[in-house]
Amino acid sequence: MPSLPRIKRTRSRAGSETSIAPERRIAELSCNGLTWIHLDAPAPAEAQTLAERFGWHPLDVEDVLSKRQRPKIDEYPEYLFVVLHFPVYDKRVQRLNAAELDIFLGPDFLITLPNVELLPVTRLFDRCHDDEALRDQLFSKGSGYLLYHVLDDLFDYCFPILDKIGHKLDRTEDEMFEGRSEEIVRDISNVKQEIISYRKIIKPERSTLRLLERRLERFLPRISSSTSTTSSTRPSGSGTSWTTTRRSSRRSRTRTSRSSRTARTTCCGS
Repeated sequence: MPSLPRIKRTRSRAGSETSIAPERRIAELSCNGLTWIHLDAPAPAEAQTLAERFGWHPLDVEDVLSKRQRPKIDEYPEYLFVVLHFPVYDKRVQRLNAAELDIFLGPDFLITLPNVELLPVTRLFDRCHDDEALRDQLFSKGSGYLLYHVLDDLFDYCFPILDKIGHKLDRTEDEMFEGRSEEIVRDISNVKQEIISYRKIIKPERSTLRLLERRLERFLPRISSSTSTTSSTRPSGSGTSWTTTRRSSRRSRTRTSRSSRTARTTCCGS
């Protein structure tokens, strides 16, 4: 599909540069030739401004402004457009809802546009803003590496939600035989609804994330062959992603640990 004409972007100077436009809500960080823009619930004018700056397809702009999109990846020669969902607890209605995160990933930019505030993304952006060393570390290894850390924080944020559901189940079990039958039925119904909502949000992500892992490789930097394969970036010419390298390294450490335990057991047994 054709792309909109690109408007030439002004490159940041050497080193890092942080700017927040005074008349807009668009927050921007730049470092090592990579720009991260974060904006909660973009308005039509803000989305169009970003589209003209980065050359997005008009249908992607429509998707950003629409109320709900299914998880997906649209691939273009210049960038990836990714839609993902994450569970958030809405205190107003006291139930889990799906928060949509729209992502634009290019060789030198990452743009995150959630339809509601996602605290893990906001906190990571603020940490990169305040910590120059962290900003240099995350921005120096490509946009794919930065996106990995954004998603890693988001999925880590899902575990406290599961813990909360587990605590509700434990409390319901303890109160089941205390003569509160009507309240117990209501509590069981509420927990059941949360479990169903959580599964409906998370389950469709799996196929999208598998596809994203394959598409992400072209946004990871290549390193020289003299660098160790356990590095956090992809080895030159290996054809494997950074996440695959991490898994291989982790399996290697696990095998080493098992061998050590076996050796200790044999020694103690003799």
